[in-house]
Amino acid sequence: MSFFRLWARLAIIFARLQYLMSSHPPNPSILTLLPDATQSDTVRTWCGNAVVAENVGYARTARVLSIVHSRSKNGKNHEDIVFQVRVGDETSWILTDRSVGGGGDSTSSLLPSQTASRTDLAASLSSTDAFDRIVVPAFGKLPALKLYIDDDPVVACTLKLHPDAFFSLADLAGLLPIVNAKARKYNPVSKQSYWYARAVYESIKKKYPDCEEIRGKAYNLRWTHFKLPVPCKISKDELESIEVQWSARTLEISKVVTISQVNSSFLD
Repeated sequence: MSFFRLWARLAIIFARLQYLMSSHPPNPSILTLLPDATQSDTVRTWCGNAVVAENVGYARTARVLSIVHSRSKNGKNHEDIVFQVRVGDETSWILTDRSVGGGGDSTSSLLPSQTASRTDLAASLSSTDAFDRIVVPAFGKLPALKLYIDDDPVVACTLKLHPDAFFSLADLAGLLPIVNAKARKYNPVSKQSYWYARAVYESIKKKYPDCEEIRGKAYNLRWTHFKLPVPCKISKDELESIEVQWSARTLEISKVVTISQVNSSFLD
């Protein structure tokens, strides 16, 4: 067993011991961010669950501290976004990324061969559903996340939110399905993991202009495919459309009544 895997498993075991020794009863909503086993779901399902009456109150208080854009280190043509979320006095790490429908993650496997006809090329670029997911690692631990994706990605850049900016999990749950809806089909040339990561990252950066951006080792390689000479782009119109829809969705989520509010109304 490699040192990386051993370190990850020890971190999970230690977190599980802390959980079992805790005298505080678990909050059902907290378990979605600090589960005892790694969970993965589509962004539409997970984000939808985050803003229902049972969970939205908690999602409004869980605070995103930083957004980390990373590039695969194990040879995959892949990029992802990881969020550092403050959960009470705990920290959880949450990953979102895009891959081929069904959960595959190889962009190169979808690239057409040199002998493919133009008809085949058009079909390959438009007929495959995208799989945009959320991964919540066991007990919110970063080592558990890296173990699950079987990778130790290289950081390209990190956005650190200004202390005065409050970017909640409910806000995030409003954004990700909108980005997903912008391109439901996976396109290995233009709407792959690079596009998804850039759309999420740039949308947050646009909404929170006072955040601090820290460059990582893979900064100059971000949003570029290993085998394609052109960088992945997201248009100004796409970003503006996402911004407008995100603002509207945030307003809708703010009006969701929590379970505690419903219960109190019955008691009055």
